Amino acid sequence: MRLVAVWIYLGCWIPTHAQDECPPPLSPDERPRPCMWRSELTKNERGFRFLDWLVAGCYLKDRYSRDCTELPTDRHVEYEGFDGWYNNLAVPSLGAVDTPLQRLLPTAYSDGVYQPADRKVNPLVASQRLMSGSNGLYSKAARTAFSVYFGQQVVEEILDSQGRACPPEYFNIDIKPSHRYRKNSPHLEQLPFHRTRYDRTSGLSTNNPRQQLNEITPYFDGGLVYGTSKGWADVLRYNADGTLAPRGKLASNSKLQLGKDFPAENTQALPMANPPAPTNHSQYTQQGFTAPVDRFFKLGNPRGNENPFLLTFGILWFRWHNLLAEYFDKKFGSDWTDERIFNEARKWVIATYQSIVLYDWLPKYMRAEPAKYKRYNPNINPQVSHVFQSAAMRFGHTLVTSGGYLRTKDREGCHSVASLRLGSHEFSRDNTGVRTCNSFWRSPELFHHNPNDFEWFLMGLSSQSSEEEDNIIVEDLRGSVFGPLEFSRRDLMALNIQRGRDHGLPDYNTARKHFGLPTLNSLEVEEFKRVTGTEVKDEVLMELKSLYKHPSQLDIWPGGLLETTKEPGQLFSKIILDQFERSRDGDRFWFENKENDLFADEERSRIRQVKIIDVILSVTNLIAGEDIQEDPFTAVHLDNNIGEKCQKTLNISVSCTLTNGSSTTCNYLPQLEDKNTEKCTNVDTYDYFSGSEISYVFSVIVLVLGCVGLKVFVRIVAKKRKKIKEVKDSEKVSFDELTHKAKERISYMDTRDVIVKFVPNSKRIVVLNMKGVLLRTIDFTNVQVVIRHSTHFLRIVHQVSNHYDLFLMFQEEFYASKYKVGLEKFFNEIELVPTYRQETRDKLRLKFTTVYDREKMLDEFSRVVMSNAFSDSAATTLSRKCSLSTLYPKDDKISSIQITQTELAHQLGMLPDSVFVEQMFRIMDKNNDGFITVKEFWDVMVVFAKGTRSEKAELLFNLCDVSQTGSISSEDFTRILESTLCSERSREDFEHVIKNVLSTIGLGNGQSINFEQFKDVFGQDSRVFENIWINFERGKLVNKPSTFSLCESQSPVRKSIKKSLSSKDFAQQEKEENASLNPIIEKFQGFSNQLRSKEQYYFWQFLYTLVMILVFMERAYYYLIEQEHGGLRKVASIGVTITRGAASAMMFTYPTLLITASRNLLSKLRSTPLHRFFPFDDMVTFHRYVGTWALFWTLLHVIGHAVNFYHISTQTPADLACLFREFFRRSHILPKFHYWGWQTITGLTGIFLAIQTAVIYAFAYKLRRHFFKWFWITHRTYPLFYFLIILHGFGRLVQDPFFYYFFLGPCIIFSFDKLITMSRSKIKFDVMSAVHLPSNVILLKIRRPADFSFKSGQWVRIASLGISEYEYHPFTLSSSPHEKDLTVHIRAVGPWTYKLKSIYPDKSQMQEDEKYHQIYVDGPFGGSHQMWWNFEVVIFIASGIGVTPFSSILKEIADKIKNSKSLLKTKKVYFLWITRSQKQFEWMTEILREVEEIDKNGIINSHTFITQFRSKYDLRTVVLYIAERHFQRLSGTSLFTGLRAITHFGRPNFELVFESIMQKYYAKVYGVFTCGSYMISETVDQACHRLNRKISCACFKHYYENF
Repeated sequence: MRLVAVWIYLGCWIPTHAQDECPPPLSPDERPRPCMWRSELTKNERGFRFLDWLVAGCYLKDRYSRDCTELPTDRHVEYEGFDGWYNNLAVPSLGAVDTPLQRLLPTAYSDGVYQPADRKVNPLVASQRLMSGSNGLYSKAARTAFSVYFGQQVVEEILDSQGRACPPEYFNIDIKPSHRYRKNSPHLEQLPFHRTRYDRTSGLSTNNPRQQLNEITPYFDGGLVYGTSKGWADVLRYNADGTLAPRGKLASNSKLQLGKDFPAENTQALPMANPPAPTNHSQYTQQGFTAPVDRFFKLGNPRGNENPFLLTFGILWFRWHNLLAEYFDKKFGSDWTDERIFNEARKWVIATYQSIVLYDWLPKYMRAEPAKYKRYNPNINPQVSHVFQSAAMRFGHTLVTSGGYLRTKDREGCHSVASLRLGSHEFSRDNTGVRTCNSFWRSPELFHHNPNDFEWFLMGLSSQSSEEEDNIIVEDLRGSVFGPLEFSRRDLMALNIQRGRDHGLPDYNTARKHFGLPTLNSLEVEEFKRVTGTEVKDEVLMELKSLYKHPSQLDIWPGGLLETTKEPGQLFSKIILDQFERSRDGDRFWFENKENDLFADEERSRIRQVKIIDVILSVTNLIAGEDIQEDPFTAVHLDNNIGEKCQKTLNISVSCTLTNGSSTTCNYLPQLEDKNTEKCTNVDTYDYFSGSEISYVFSVIVLVLGCVGLKVFVRIVAKKRKKIKEVKDSEKVSFDELTHKAKERISYMDTRDVIVKFVPNSKRIVVLNMKGVLLRTIDFTNVQVVIRHSTHFLRIVHQVSNHYDLFLMFQEEFYASKYKVGLEKFFNEIELVPTYRQETRDKLRLKFTTVYDREKMLDEFSRVVMSNAFSDSAATTLSRKCSLSTLYPKDDKISSIQITQTELAHQLGMLPDSVFVEQMFRIMDKNNDGFITVKEFWDVMVVFAKGTRSEKAELLFNLCDVSQTGSISSEDFTRILESTLCSERSREDFEHVIKNVLSTIGLGNGQSINFEQFKDVFGQDSRVFENIWINFERGKLVNKPSTFSLCESQSPVRKSIKKSLSSKDFAQQEKEENASLNPIIEKFQGFSNQLRSKEQYYFWQFLYTLVMILVFMERAYYYLIEQEHGGLRKVASIGVTITRGAASAMMFTYPTLLITASRNLLSKLRSTPLHRFFPFDDMVTFHRYVGTWALFWTLLHVIGHAVNFYHISTQTPADLACLFREFFRRSHILPKFHYWGWQTITGLTGIFLAIQTAVIYAFAYKLRRHFFKWFWITHRTYPLFYFLIILHGFGRLVQDPFFYYFFLGPCIIFSFDKLITMSRSKIKFDVMSAVHLPSNVILLKIRRPADFSFKSGQWVRIASLGISEYEYHPFTLSSSPHEKDLTVHIRAVGPWTYKLKSIYPDKSQMQEDEKYHQIYVDGPFGGSHQMWWNFEVVIFIASGIGVTPFSSILKEIADKIKNSKSLLKTKKVYFLWITRSQKQFEWMTEILREVEEIDKNGIINSHTFITQFRSKYDLRTVVLYIAERHFQRLSGTSLFTGLRAITHFGRPNFELVFESIMQKYYAKVYGVFTCGSYMISETVDQACHRLNRKISCACFKHYYENF
């Protein structure tokens, strides 16, 4: 009946002996023999037939029939997890991914905690001497290459501890000079070795030594098929187009040549291992990146694509899963969901894999059976042990072959197949098989080229012997295993030894003792062989002894390897079996565990019988016994045979011993070795910084240009503006034969555009700038002239004796020729014959006397004369007739100098054509040759220094005798006054003054004054001739008046001061009181007084600085000490410490700037009692202080990162992936500097921030005055600045961002402050009138709203709707709080203010119905000046437009005086007005006049300092001084201001001024308020500091605002 059924099924006759060749199973539970799978069926049909037996329990009575029962459909079970968690319910983390390896042996860390074990033998030397030898030997234990590579994927199922420690730790191996790595190119000196990842909670003490991690589970749970996470498994199920593979399958390949039998490609970029293929090293280094990870097949094992043999098994299990999924879909259809099918298929894959590994492969690999399974034991720790990971499991390395065969089927001839030569990228028929060393990480290429390679590899590996079980390791592992780009080929055996030391494994004897094995007394050959039973050659054992000397120093890996016989030695056998049994017995989901309900008893029985051949036959078209032996783990022999053709191909017969101990003859293909396969490619290296050079230099240049280059840009813009203005000015100048335009070279580098005029009448050449202002004059009287010129006179140097050279340049020959004609005509007219000399351009440029050379000589000239003439030292007191050699014995160049009238005027700071200069020059030039010699200059200076009163009077008389008649006429007097006064007053005023001066000596108007009468006029003030002096710009005089009095009725000299005081001079008294003090105490006292002057500010400044430095130190300490062994700290050394500290300081300082810029808040707080504790008045200064620190930290951060990023760019991609985990990049990318700098959010924002910071600070510090609009615009970019800082931190380059800790509070405060400003600044104010005042000042009168309140001294921000409603500028209110309307005085000094002046014409020019543009007013804001009422004695100092806030304050004071209001503490007010001329601010004069009229009690004391004049005893001013005193006696007002206030000449010496005030009004604290230029504020500040240092009983507190 069976034959009938076969005939019916196949439609053909089957001979009766067929069923005898393949006997059926005796029972339904017995595994059918592989011969029962008929070749006529497809592989899926054959697979289904096997699954009928395995899953459904069908009774396969013969090759064609079956007897099946229905499968249960309602049984749901707990499926095993992916990551090992909760496998053990008592300890959920036991066996989970990323948990520590189990330590069976005591640690041998050199420090007992984490430092690698200290053994002296170099691993490379040990590898070379103990594990080298000829390869191509055959297995003595019938092992096949199939068994070896199956073993590799078994290990990778339970162990992955190859991850690098993070931060990276290197334990490199030194390369000896004799090693081939060092002898041959590229002559490497160290083999890089990365220490393994470890549990960060370990390695802290000897009780808690470092524990390395197993990154996968130690269970046989299908991790190499599905991965160790649900997410990974899900990705394996998705096709390349994003669709889910149907019905529980794993996604198949989308390429037609591969189809559904191969896994999908990794287009989703699963993070699979992707080291560079060594054979492609040169390609990778040239292109700057390796091969992308999407070329790999998607597998559960991240390293599954390492070599084609390992990949073959990955494909095998992929097919096995999909076969099971198809089977369940066919059986249950829609009753089961896709997820149910997937999980059921996975459950059966895991179970069959467990059975095959433990009961099919392991006994043959170990030649020993594992202990019988009893039950699941939750007390067993299944985790892989260190000694298994670092030593025992590496026994398989001795079995690895140099390559693998590809063989066809028996019916196809069973011949080996030519393969792609991966080492040379070509095919060759001469070399069969695939070389192991050249196939690393290029496996998919083989299968893409020919999908048949899968089955060919299965047949080829099963027909190939493993390497002999001995100590020899093939070159493919021992010297040519894959490595990183910087070391493309490595020695895996040396790495094995180093790994054991890294993991702190003890010595070989300790390991044997722990596993109950006898220990060695020595490493003698006989001793080693006796104890271990090894079959290794004696020569190798002798090398062992010479290297290690003693067993206590022997590493476990070489020691255990040298125990090898036909199976692993005693130690490794113990370790390996122990590991597999623990992984089995501690697994709750092991298929034999009856308590997990995964399988029924019958199913467990059938699973227990599954062999690897069953899986192969189910997923391929191979036929057992023909194409492949029934036991691929064992070599072909009589009872494990293949087809006849294949028996002939396997022509190598070797005597071997089977697992059962019987000897037989094993048949193999010829072993692959160096002779019959391609060579391994050579080792090579790579510099990771290569390719970064251009981007690094470019980035540095960008930053430098962005910072330093900004200055150049601004200078260019400034020059361009200047050029445009000069062009406009030159258009106003008419050029003729006497007037020429040229470019003057004034130094070796600097030039300027000038106008040159020939003046033949006075024998002069005049040089003016483009505005027509005189620059210099060359007098050709009594001089020698040399004209040096280039070809065509394009360059001309006028070399005139006693003058510095005039170097002119012309761009075109036409203008040069025109100038030459004019010059020759000029010389002809003045009858002068110059010397012409043609020279090269370079010689002209390098050899000419510049103005700076001349000034240097004049400096020396003045210094010598003045220091000797005015010295009080007896040693330097000279006779008037002393020789010049005595004056200056060093060099006769000084004695030969002759000064021109122009240079004398420059020395005096006056115009050359001034009457005073002409008279002074006439007096000095005794020989009338047009020049002043040193002797002539000396004679006059000695009169000033040592002359008698009569001699000084005579000198002054001659100076005033302009007409040289021996008497001074009223006209002469007037000319002298006009010369020095510069027409400050009308001629009528001068005549009135002169008339009164003459009347004092009984002369009428029009009469002349002789010398005696002149002495009578000036003799009225005896101080004149005693103190008369002249101050040269370059001469430093010593007898300049050293005291000052605000009361001109008192003498300014110290003798007079003493008479005016009831006691000693105050300064002298202070000096006497402190004379006995120790110098250290003096310095301390001065320092304490200086601090006391601004105690609030200095206190908070110190506190802020202290906190800021602590912030810096906290991060710096963290990275310096706590992260000392951190990766980034190791890479960048101290650099990361500095940059991280600087970054934290930046986070602290930049938000602080927002607080200091919250004007509304500060203005409000200034009016509260808090102003007594916080320096709100100094917030602008504090803003700059914080900004300076912020800039300092920024520069430190940027410069530090420039260095850090260089170091980072030299690191390996693996290290960088560890250090910067937040920066995702594809694994084939080699991150260069341009990646970090321009392709990461941190780098890109960092560069933009650096440039923006440079721009903001450049216009804030140096360029604000000249480019205020740009200052305003750049400062308005602060939102972008802070936004970039936030983005910069979000990159998480080094640490998680915490900038918001510092930023959030100030940001909220500043935001509310800005909202207040926005709500207020958009209220429109009417401008009632505008008045144009002298000195480009415009007065705006603004209608004051009823609710607008302010205090005197406060300021507002104004935006004109006629210009821009968004551009605000600050101005101080000049109106007083009691006034009805608001007024501001604005000086036109820049583009905006000039435009303001133009759109607000003077009210006299306005029509009746015409209206002014409205304005926005933001404010008022508090200023430091509003605190004046807090001091008993107040000193107001105004410079220029700085009088504005004081006009408001003085008017308020006058109002309070007028209305009998109290001034609180204030008893005395001094107002010092410093101005070049009172004409500049006549409107302030009117205010002062009103105040004087109201102030009857003399509370306000006003003083005016006119800076265009010298001191009253200066020779140039003494005549004015006499005139002023006469006018004041007559009229009671100043000749210059018309005020009762005393007028002073020259700039005040503030230290003397303050001393004079102290003598008049004593107070413990003086309030000094300054408003004006920075120079005035700085001078006042220095005076306050000097006084505070030397006076202990009083303190000057200085408050200032600059414009």
